[in-house]
Amino acid sequence: MASRRNYYNFTVQGENSLLEAAGRGRSTADCGRSGTDHVVELQLVIAALNTLPSTTHTRKGWETELVDFFNTDRNLQCMSRSRNQEKGQAVRKFIRSPDEARYLLTTQEKQWIQLIQQHWNGIKRHLLNFADFKAALDGILARV
Repeated sequence: MASRRNYYNFTVQGENSLLEAAGRGRSTADCGRSGTDHVVELQLVIAALNTLPSTTHTRKGWETELVDFFNTDRNLQCMSRSRNQEKGQAVRKFIRSPDEARYLLTTQEKQWIQLIQQHWNGIKRHLLNFADFKAALDGILARV
């Protein structure tokens, strides 16, 4: 088995940021008074990537391709700031302990994860050339 240092080690922001590696920032939609939310959260994308060996994706620009997929309209929605924060907190809690998620998450938090899972199931066929990543994200989301 490979050591942990041989796996991706991306972060949401700061050092090793996936957005920085992709040369991108967070995308937004025109939502008026509401804020923009990424249905499949960047933190989930990173959690799935970080389960994979760092040699999984070798194509030049793969980071940009992956980030762009999740920064398109198919993954953006308008949501109030408070609901977005509530959803983000549920995702953080889920990522910290995915194997115990069904015991640790509240009913509302489980619903957030299930909504993300449903959305992901509807859009993942449009993401080409990332079979290992898709399997990793499916595996994480299946734990709720």
